[in-house]
Amino acid sequence: AAALLPSTELAASAGEALAGADAAILVTEWPEFAELDWAALAATMRSAVIVDGRNFLDGEALRAAGFAYEGIGR
Repeated sequence: AAALLPSTELAASAGEALAGADAAILVTEWPEFAELDWAALAATMRSAVIVDGRNFLDGEALRAAGFAYEGIGR
């Protein structure tokens, strides 16, 4: 991916990718994303905002974890 998109930054984990992030945009239904500790991730983000492009995650649980959550799609 880096060869095709040289300005793209790759992360080894969701935690690494979201640390200091303003928002997360999820556009997949991969089960490993449902299993993340979203409350811990929210605590590392600059602004705990998530857009769920597949309506895959539990919006109420994410709001309880401190996220501003918006589910779209499907």
